Amino acid sequence: MQRFTDLSEIEWIKNGIAKATPETLGTVSRLIPPIFPAYVKVFHPIYEDLTVEDAQLSWQDHAKLADEFASAKPGDTLATILNSCTMVYGGPGPDAQLVPLRWRALCDALGMPYAPTLSVWSFTRRFAGGSWPKRLIGPDEGNLAPPERDALISILRRHTPSAHCFFHLWLLATEIMEDLVFRATLAEAAAFPDEVPDARLTPTHWFPEDRSWLVCSDYDLTFTLVGGSELLAQDLLDSQALECVRVYPNTRIDSRADIPDPL
Repeated sequence: MQRFTDLSEIEWIKNGIAKATPETLGTVSRLIPPIFPAYVKVFHPIYEDLTVEDAQLSWQDHAKLADEFASAKPGDTLATILNSCTMVYGGPGPDAQLVPLRWRALCDALGMPYAPTLSVWSFTRRFAGGSWPKRLIGPDEGNLAPPERDALISILRRHTPSAHCFFHLWLLATEIMEDLVFRATLAEAAAFPDEVPDARLTPTHWFPEDRSWLVCSDYDLTFTLVGGSELLAQDLLDSQALECVRVYPNTRIDSRADIPDPL
């Protein structure tokens, strides 16, 4: 794996994404250039923690019982901050028993449409006070879980004649707040982030030398976008290991994507 600070290999992405206009803001085309035949959104996994028996307990309720809330004295800065915040969701504890929960299944349970504009905020707006049930572990931002990452690598391999790929980490995806670019084999994508020095998240962009596809895991999104051939898109949509929906360059992906614009 070769490491670069020269960003010339990703200039085509910067130059190819749609210019910021009222029509393009918050759309797929602002993260992936609108040059590919097909686009897919890969949802990061949600889990259900079977050790949480109280289905009504929210993450906010749980946070109020945590030590930092209990130790905060009324009137001090910490108390003011904590009391004005809402804990949307957190991560699993050491004794958690996790089972995957599909986004579609959660949509069905909440009576929500399963649509390309679906985001984690779609669910958050449905939960009382904007806090998820403690029984649910929400999806990671900017990070593909190892099983989904490996499934994506396996599918990409069938559509990658190039021997090497490039991996770009935007500065907020690194520990050193600097953009980094790596040249490595597709198999080495599994090393990110844990085995790559200074990497904090899944690479922001990855693509083969022939640029026949592009993967984007933005640091604050709970899904990954893929642009490529129709055959690649169909392979992703057919995967049992990944949960995917088809999107388009003009599909909105911001936090209010599924809220209709006022007339």
